[in-house]
Amino acid sequence: MTQQAGSSRQPLQPDPELYPDVAAAGSLRAALAQRAAENDLDVGEVRSSSDGSSLIHAGITSRSPRLDRFRVDLGSAERVFLISAWGQGVNLTNGSTSDLAELAEAAAAWHAGVTLAELQDAAPFLKVSSLALAHERGPEHAVAEKWSRYLTPDPYENLELLHAAHAEPRLRELFPFTSHGALMFSRCTGFPFSQDVSAIHPLGDHRYAVHHRG
Repeated sequence: MTQQAGSSRQPLQPDPELYPDVAAAGSLRAALAQRAAENDLDVGEVRSSSDGSSLIHAGITSRSPRLDRFRVDLGSAERVFLISAWGQGVNLTNGSTSDLAELAEAAAAWHAGVTLAELQDAAPFLKVSSLALAHERGPEHAVAEKWSRYLTPDPYENLELLHAAHAEPRLRELFPFTSHGALMFSRCTGFPFSQDVSAIHPLGDHRYAVHHRG
């Protein structure tokens, strides 16, 4: 992307060498809407930034209440459309493509509210993790999948702490996550996580501190 001369307040422009199609349309939002229309794809209203001024970002909304934002950004060093899509506070898929038509196919599938498996069929370049699929099945599946990941041998995780916490039924029902070495828990499985459950901080020598916010 290049900056227009004359004012730092002017939005970044799509690089015409990397993105001649986007530059010709004037913005990523306009180029995506244009390509979707040409291919008879329904992507709904294509948005840019919150104030509508960005020329290098685009967003798609979904008809499904379980799906949130589908965000597209332009790569700066090479031609690539970078996709990140979320639903109910969870990053459900990421991926990239250099093909504007492929991007339009993915955007149309997201707007239609398809399942993650159907999204991958429509856009194979999008990556969907087993944790994302578990989130789609329901909160209890997401909790079980996250615990399963943490209980798998990993030299960077404190397995003694994780196994001890998992053995406690009340903790086993919560969504676990780690931050700066501490084991934390949430009553919900997506961002923002709940903050009403104590966190366990390793102190070394098999000693731990339990902290509760407030």
